[in-house]
Amino acid sequence: MNRFSLNDKTALITGASRGLGKAIALAFADAGANVVLVSRSESTLLKVKKEIEQKEGRANIFPFDLFQVDEVGELFHRIRAETGHVDILVNVAGTIFRTDAVDFPLDQWQRILTLNLTVPFVLSQSFARACIDGKHPGKIINIASLLSEAARPGIPAYTASKGGIKQLTMALAVEWAKYKINVNAIGPGYFETELTKPLVDDKAFTRWVKESTPIGRWGLPDELTGAAVFLASAASDFITGQTIYVDGGWLANL
Repeated sequence: MNRFSLNDKTALITGASRGLGKAIALAFADAGANVVLVSRSESTLLKVKKEIEQKEGRANIFPFDLFQVDEVGELFHRIRAETGHVDILVNVAGTIFRTDAVDFPLDQWQRILTLNLTVPFVLSQSFARACIDGKHPGKIINIASLLSEAARPGIPAYTASKGGIKQLTMALAVEWAKYKINVNAIGPGYFETELTKPLVDDKAFTRWVKESTPIGRWGLPDELTGAAVFLASAASDFITGQTIYVDGGWLANL
């Protein structure tokens, strides 16, 4: 089981103050990693840091608004200067806006594509340059979605961004494999998080989720973390360019 250990690794996780990002951060800390937490809210990051440290884990926080995409590269350099080499990058931060495609505002389209697709690319660039320059291997994990494979009405920008994340994962994987940088993605199904609370509270939608998911319920954030630890660890060294769907069987269901 030592191949699943993250001892002596440093993992940078965006969107780490809540939901899936927080769950991954806690799991990585439990697996031995020093976790670097990035999110806009310093107060919520401090709560996650405290939770990790109460279990004798190690955490650093970097409050930052990732919509400032021109400054993302500088953020990465500051993180390296303060924490040392980053071994693992997990691109979790994302957003969504819901309305019909015919009425979808261009500013919301650009906002979603920026955070969900451009920021992961820019961070991955900075991470890869550091790995290549230092001749270090690395692991990148992107958060894709069921909507990397399917579609629902009313979320065209989110769907486009998550389709893009799947393709970006493959593009970076084949280009950076020669540098021993593995690039994979996790496609969550329907999970109960702060982001999905309006849908969880919608009785009709929750009924549809349960009927469409063979396991018959919403997922819990902790149920995503096994795949994340696996993809971050030496146990996945011969896996790259893949998207693992953690969806309760949703995509397999007709």
